Amino acid sequence: MKYQISINKALENFIEIEAKINVNSTEIHLQLPAWRPGRYELGNFAKNIRRFKAIAKNGELLKHRKVTKDSWKIYNTSQNTEITICYEYYANQLDAGACFINLEQIYVNPVHCFMYEVGKMDETFKVTLNVPENYIIACQLPVINKTFIAQNFDQLADSPFIASATLQHKSFKFNETTFHFWFQGKHVIDLKQLELDTLAYAKTQIDIFKEMPCKNYHFLYQMLPNAFRHGVEHADSTVIAMGQGTDSLYDDFYNDLLAISSHELFHLWNIKRIRPAEMLPYDFTKENYSTLGYVYEGVTTYYGDLMLLRSGVWSWEQYAESWNNDFQRHITNLGNKNYSVAESSFDTWLDGYVVGVPERKVSIYIEGMLAAMLADLIIIKNSNGVYSLDNVMFDLYHLFYKNNIGYTENDYKMLLEKYGKESFEHYFEDIIWGKNNLIAELQNILPYFDCYIRNNKLTKTLDSENNLLFNFLLNR
Repeated sequence: MKYQISINKALENFIEIEAKINVNSTEIHLQLPAWRPGRYELGNFAKNIRRFKAIAKNGELLKHRKVTKDSWKIYNTSQNTEITICYEYYANQLDAGACFINLEQIYVNPVHCFMYEVGKMDETFKVTLNVPENYIIACQLPVINKTFIAQNFDQLADSPFIASATLQHKSFKFNETTFHFWFQGKHVIDLKQLELDTLAYAKTQIDIFKEMPCKNYHFLYQMLPNAFRHGVEHADSTVIAMGQGTDSLYDDFYNDLLAISSHELFHLWNIKRIRPAEMLPYDFTKENYSTLGYVYEGVTTYYGDLMLLRSGVWSWEQYAESWNNDFQRHITNLGNKNYSVAESSFDTWLDGYVVGVPERKVSIYIEGMLAAMLADLIIIKNSNGVYSLDNVMFDLYHLFYKNNIGYTENDYKMLLEKYGKESFEHYFEDIIWGKNNLIAELQNILPYFDCYIRNNKLTKTLDSENNLLFNFLLNR
């Protein structure tokens, strides 16, 4: 398919989309994704589409019908070698996972608004942006003459882009990989310091997996004027929407920017490549249920902050403050008495990203982070620091992703037992599928590392240099 994107209706927040399709059948079935990877709930993106039409090569309108809420059939196409599909997409949601257009920029997550022909997801997709000459385009795919090509729909869906005359770009190289910063919007971030800090935590993450899986990695930053925080991972990039409130301190804002950036970079391995069996491949037409959110989001949340500590970007005090804030969210969410983290992962498709019914569920990010820390400490303790959760993630990447295999809960359990030197049956029964057991388990193991939970805060008994937990977390 060949897409052309126009911005003539930017004032109305509508993107004009035109797609040319080669015809080899009497009818064509087009599908719009029902959800986007990174947010495991149905998105109903079709609600933003208007003025859909199909045009024959001679200019005549072709008959079409909507056959589901987000798919269309075009009929009587056999007399054409090529047809054109036209529609408009309402883009007025400026966060890290949607689409937005105004007079300053066009920002698109293709999974929201690009269709594919059913049965032809593996064909190439060519996208051309009809934008002013002075517009710069930020995208993980190579852009030539305002055009980029995806090798299949999965790659297209996972390649967000920003086009604007005011994009700010900075890059740096580490080994064979070039890291790119793209900033849309006003900010006061010290880019040199950001480069140094990013390089530090990126090196630490790469060291776990022993390789960087891409030659270019892009941080697409949408800088907003209001307090805001949202990030979404992609194959070789991330979109991060951040805004500093008028009453917030710059240091707090900057550290938060580092935390979410480190989290999203870790997703480069964990979920963009290491993926549950239920999500390999993605099925964009319906829910892709999985109980493994405690791995793909929980482990990532744990490592996001840990990488900042281990790389020296954060001090122990900064790490502990962030941990304490997350722990506070755990103890104030009484859903941990009623629903497990595995069950809550399954139900992200139901209400995982809204407050929902009081005390019904838990966060796969927070509960998963604490569960990951507990697993890490068990492995470190039982192996006297020889192994850690690092080894588990390394194996998931090299044994599963590298062989194009999705992992299961049992696969994860077996790797924890391999390096933890004990059965993890109780861990999965009490922590992953159980309820309200995390605090007791953490309180039981933390003293081994000269640490305690006191007044709902992580407290160490010795100075950082001599603290056992600090040294085990820092020196892998």
